[in-house]
Amino acid sequence: MLRRLRQTLHIGLRARNGTAAVEFALIAPILIVIYWGLADLSLGIMANRKTAHLAATMGDLVAQSESLTQANVSDIFEIGTSILEPFPAGTSLQMRISSVTRNKTTGVIAADWTPAPSKNWKGTTTVDTKGLTTDQLPAGETLIITEVIYDFTPPIGKFLPVQTTFKSTTYHHPRSGAVIPLKP
Repeated sequence: MLRRLRQTLHIGLRARNGTAAVEFALIAPILIVIYWGLADLSLGIMANRKTAHLAATMGDLVAQSESLTQANVSDIFEIGTSILEPFPAGTSLQMRISSVTRNKTTGVIAADWTPAPSKNWKGTTTVDTKGLTTDQLPAGETLIITEVIYDFTPPIGKFLPVQTTFKSTTYHHPRSGAVIPLKP
């Protein structure tokens, strides 16, 4: 009798046909969603970092120059689209470079130049200088302002209407110590 009870219990404990499949069917969708979410999150972080890097690089290139032309600015914008790779630039990438100077006597900040921004610029036409402090821009000095806006659509955006906008603004002082003129 005891032997029979052991056999019955042993068979009952061994008989797990389909249990693993049912557990997998319950857990798999959750794991897939987590995996896809983490993949999209990592791509978003990478796009945000590339946007910030792009703004810093463009500003640094301009700050190293002694003078600029619109052709130089166009070349810098082309470099910008290559820095953003593997993300598509297309209409999602907007770039603008400006130069501002604080007047020595009045202390008023005015734009020296703002060449034509990238072809799909949707931002304001005026340079925002309201947040600049006297620490960032002392009287008589010039500051290069680089603005980059990138509309990132993660892979899940093909199925759901998801889009995130990354914006980066950087400030650079000219390396030559003077105003960088924009020549025609």
